Amino acid sequence: NCCCSPSYTLQHSQMTFDKAAEACSPGHLTTVLNKHELAHILDLIPEAEPPLIRGSFTFWVGLRKDKRECVVPEFPLRGFKWTADDSEETQVSQWAAEPELTCTAVQCAALKAQVDSSNVTDWGLIPVRCETKHRFICKHNDSHTPQPPKPTARIQVECWTAGMQVEIRCSGQPALWRLLDGSVANFTSICVPCDDGFRKNSSGKCEDIDECREKSAPCRNTCQNTPGSYRCVCTDETGEVVSEDSLMCNDTAGTADKRLDSGLLVPVLVAVVGLVVLVVLFAVMVKCCVMRRSKRRAVKKAEKMSMNSKDEKKPAI
Repeated sequence: NCCCSPSYTLQHSQMTFDKAAEACSPGHLTTVLNKHELAHILDLIPEAEPPLIRGSFTFWVGLRKDKRECVVPEFPLRGFKWTADDSEETQVSQWAAEPELTCTAVQCAALKAQVDSSNVTDWGLIPVRCETKHRFICKHNDSHTPQPPKPTARIQVECWTAGMQVEIRCSGQPALWRLLDGSVANFTSICVPCDDGFRKNSSGKCEDIDECREKSAPCRNTCQNTPGSYRCVCTDETGEVVSEDSLMCNDTAGTADKRLDSGLLVPVLVAVVGLVVLVVLFAVMVKCCVMRRSKRRAVKKAEKMSMNSKDEKKPAI
């Protein structure tokens, strides 16, 4: 039945993940559920207008991991879910780059394709910050080719307490003021300041600040991000993660320092011995040169005295 056959469109406009998802409405960012759907998507890329002739290109697909979900390396989609139905189903899973292990940060995924002439020579999923801008592929569950989205009314809400602006749009069915992720804007809470360790994103929602990634955590060893805060940890001799302030962590750090000191001591001693040897060789060479020059002067002086003695013994004429 043609009414149930999905269609796919490649959009060249580069947008953030949320804006790309909105632009696909009434459809959604594409899924990649099986080899058949993957073939449709890969065939669509080299046929794009204007054509993508050669190079590496990145396209948003409908994969996202919320901040309360964890990345799971053993899962085919690594803990990401399809935004179309909130599922983790797929029969094809090929990652060109593994996502960072986290249970707090929001992550999105894109399809990266290597195009050469009219063929896709390689492809893979990659984790990407949701705020970056890329081309995107839409999936529509009907036979009609979607038209470009119509402009929607939008305003900037000035949040004085949070020191930022939040963009909202009048869109959707029914038409309501919505945030960039499509959720209905709540004007009683949109500008409420976030708790410590969180900050407003472009959608007006509080998101965790990753102190470890932003290098603001004063950890001596390993930084581990937590919701609203962070932990400074290290790994003890048994491989267990412990607090940086614990005795085991200090012992491990002290052992590492001792190993580092011993590792540095050997090359330093070798360098010192080598320098001493060079100095001794140089002193011996200088002494040899001085002795040779003194010997030559003595020989010349003896020869000169011998000649003077012979001249004195000659009879006067």
